Order: sequence, then C-alpha cells, then structure tokens
Amino acid sequence: TADIALTEARRAHQRLVDGLDHVASDPEALRSFRFMNRVMRDQRVASQVAAARASDPSTTIDAAQQEVAAKGPSAASWRPFQLAFILMQLGALTDPAAPVRSAEHQAKVELLFFPTGGGKTEAYLGLAAFTFAVRRRQAMVDSADGSLDGRDGVAVLMRYTLRLLTAQQFQRATALVCAAELVRREDEGTWGSEPFRIGLWVGTDVSPKRFEEADEQLTKANEYGSHRLTVLQIQRCPWCGTPITAAQVKADATVRRVFVYCGDDLARCPFAKGGQVTEGLPVLTVDEEIYRLTPAFVIATVDKFARLAREGEAASLFGYVSRRCGRHGYVHPDYAKCDIKTTHPAANGHPAATVQPVERLRPPDLIIQDELHLITG
Repeated sequence: TADIALTEARRAHQRLVDGLDHVASDPEALRSFRFMNRVMRDQRVASQVAAARASDPSTTIDAAQQEVAAKGPSAASWRPFQLAFILMQLGALTDPAAPVRSAEHQAKVELLFFPTGGGKTEAYLGLAAFTFAVRRRQAMVDSADGSLDGRDGVAVLMRYTLRLLTAQQFQRATALVCAAELVRREDEGTWGSEPFRIGLWVGTDVSPKRFEEADEQLTKANEYGSHRLTVLQIQRCPWCGTPITAAQVKADATVRRVFVYCGDDLARCPFAKGGQVTEGLPVLTVDEEIYRLTPAFVIATVDKFARLAREGEAASLFGYVSRRCGRHGYVHPDYAKCDIKTTHPAANGHPAATVQPVERLRPPDLIIQDELHLITG
C-alpha cells in the first residue's frame, strides 16, 4: 500500500513539474496563464462586491469595492490544491493532440475530490479561463478533419446532473465570463473580436427554446408584472450586485436577441444600459441564441444532452458550422430564417447583412461534469 501511494505521489509530482515547465517555456501558455490569473482575481473581487451589496442593499458599489480592497491579497488568492490541479492540466489544454486527450490512448478524466466549500469551483473556473485564452491565441489549428477555428465557438461545456444547477453556480460562472469579456475589450488585438459569452442550456420549462417564446414572456411580464420570466435566470448583477428585473431585459426582433442589463440606473457598472459593454451582461438563455452565437462557456444539464439527436442546430456547440449570417450568427440548414441566398436589408439601426461560408469551429476543449457522485440519479 505504501509503495502504491509513493508511486502515485511521484507521478503527481512529475505532472506538476511538467506543468510548471510548460508555463515557463511556452510563451502562449504563459500569456494565457496570466490572462487566467487576471480574470480569476477580477471575478473573485466582483463576486464579493456583489455579495456585500446583496446582504446590505444600502451599500454603494464604491463602498463595497473599498471594503473588498481593504482585505488585501486575501480577497483573491489561490489555495495550493487549486493551483496544483490547474498546473497538472495546462499541457493537455494547450495541445489538442496530447495523448492524454486521445481516444486511441484511452483518454482519462481528472477527478477533483474535495470537501464541500473547499474551493473546487474556483479550480475548474480557472481552467475554463485558461481554455478561453489559449484557444484565442492559437486561432486556427490543424486536425484530421481539416482546419479548426478557435477564435470563436464553445470552449467549455459544463454538465450538471438533471436540474441540480443552482442560481449561485450560474452566477459565479457568469462573473468569470464578465471578467474575461472586460479583459478582452481592453486588448482585442490579443484576445480577438468575438465577445466572451455564457449560455444556459437547460430544459424547455426552465429556459425558452425560441426568440418568440422569450419575447412573449417579456411582453406579458411588462403588461401584467408577475408573469414567469424564464429568460431571466439571474436576479442580481454578478458584477456589482444591483437587482435585475424584467425592466432590464430587452428583446430585439431584428437581431433576434434578448439583452439583459445590470439594473444600475447611473451606468456605474460596465454591464448597465449605457455602460461600457453595449450588449449588457454576456448571458444567453434562449436555446436558439446559444446555437447561433456559440458562447465560450455553456452550462447544461444532462437531460438536455439526451436531446442532442433531435436538435440538429445543436451541432454548432461542437463546432459543426458552415455558414454565418452577419446579423444572426451561425445558421444551420434547419434554421429557416437565413439561407445562403438571404440578404437582410438595413433595419432599426442595424446594417445590411448577408450569409457567408465559414470554416468549422474548434470543438470544446474542456468538459466539466459537476456533482459526479449524483450521476446515477
């Protein structure tokens, strides 16, 4: 038993050494590692600001930020096991052809096993941020199926067992994507022009499938005030903690998008109406939008995966795209709104748009299965 334990420990140690060497020797891995650390720090601080304002609504954004800043480095720092887990995966995430990822070499999963509240979520969110970055930096990669474009597409797929996804988990992942999007906007030359977004891909009774369904929900919510609004999955801004209601959700029929804004009327939050990020919070909760805009992070439930054989448009989540509409995003042959002959005239402030052929997108590089012990249910 002791020999087995020592052998496993030496193997883990070697993987840690390899991970550190990889970051130190590969300039793009180092750049992506720095992106991850910046984004993780920013989302950690923002999450604490949001939590402080949720517990005391009278606290201003500035006061909450000062309160978190007063904590010093402890406000945002890694725990050793989190950093170790991340270092062990970086080589495989940087190299799509790594044997550890290959079916021919019996690709394995990594199990992160730690007590509740110990920080597992931060560890895998860190890996997600690194994945966002390294794909953008590598851009086009070769594969047996031809070139794959990593400058867009779903980078991370996260699955929950049935309906056990909580609002808090979605909120934390959204804060991560908000942080990544703000960093991207600072330097589009490095991180690309496609926004980082997060999609919630869950059962039909939890979120809408089509734009028309979401639009109808919003109309009823604004008319009657208390209509169930499944298109709105967050009650507070994950960046600053300001409450969000139906009044901050806007539907645009021209681009077939639902935009969710932070509720801060003074636009002090970058995701408020009139703030730095024009489309508001980078959140997609309508299935149709997720298929067309291929968000970098998709959070799904396993029952949704069971429907894949019946959802042709979901092929885009795995990079299978061939056409892109300048107004609506990637369009599947099953999507009747756009075809290769379609020309959308300028309308409602949006420029004219056509459908163009595109390269296949790089499929997801990281699949996270949360709450694995509940999978039998």
